[in-house]
Amino acid sequence: MPRFTIDLNPICWNERIHLEPERINDIRNLELFINENFVNEGFTPIQHGRVIALRVTDKGRKSSAFASALYLGKYDDMGNTNRFLDGMVKAGHSYEPIRGETVTFLYIGVSKTAYDHLITYTIRNRRIAGGFRANKPWGLVVPYEAKDPWLYHRIIEEQLTRCDQLRKEHPEESLQAIRSLYPMGVMMPPFMLDFSEEALVKNVFKQRIWERGAQGETRDIVNSMFEAVRTLDPEKWDTLKEYHGPHIEGHNRAMRKLREKRPTLRQLVSKNKNAQADVLDLDVYELLMETVGKLPKTMWDKAS
Repeated sequence: MPRFTIDLNPICWNERIHLEPERINDIRNLELFINENFVNEGFTPIQHGRVIALRVTDKGRKSSAFASALYLGKYDDMGNTNRFLDGMVKAGHSYEPIRGETVTFLYIGVSKTAYDHLITYTIRNRRIAGGFRANKPWGLVVPYEAKDPWLYHRIIEEQLTRCDQLRKEHPEESLQAIRSLYPMGVMMPPFMLDFSEEALVKNVFKQRIWERGAQGETRDIVNSMFEAVRTLDPEKWDTLKEYHGPHIEGHNRAMRKLREKRPTLRQLVSKNKNAQADVLDLDVYELLMETVGKLPKTMWDKAS
């Protein structure tokens, strides 16, 4: 098995992410553990950005194949690894076969804000109590929405320095109490969360990357989660994205507007950039998505 190596580039230092240098040794210890306890046990950890998919329970889709066969009573063909995708997802049936399948992610270099967003969806909390408990921040993460990242960097760093001074000047104060003074932009110590594959598809990916309006860093982290699992099984996750992905919001809006407004074809064509084209040659899907399916700007779009 090839050795797994953590790529420090997306985790370390740039204008928005600052890792305390002394944490490099800790990351190398994490790397050693990952190789001993996951790689050597047959798992293939995948890193994308600041996220590492450590293991999946549905290896090779064998488990979901068995569950799909049980669900549909196909006892003479229980090894069909495409049955869930082709016979259930595409038909809009139950997601029972992947409800019990989980993905374990390790996060390094993530802010408290993104941590709070992610913890909402987990099926089993391996959370650091209250975010920190007796752990110190590993650095700082400037919000993606900040117009002047270095201004935020300086202010967050000043706040963390004041917390360190408080510990030195008042040693009787516990770290658990001092953590209440940490800014939201602090970098969390590494943490590990488990997600049901069904929750990933229907909630985490849907709400944080496939629908618009998610906070910048959270969107980036969840996108890395998707890209990591997609690397492990492109067919599975591309299919699930096709049936739950970003275009679905436009589809729902289009059908709702058609039902509410009852526009005529003439009205739709007149709003379209190809209004002069022969109506019989228009791409109907594009026409609907550019008119009744067009989505309004979110507060994040307006702020940019």
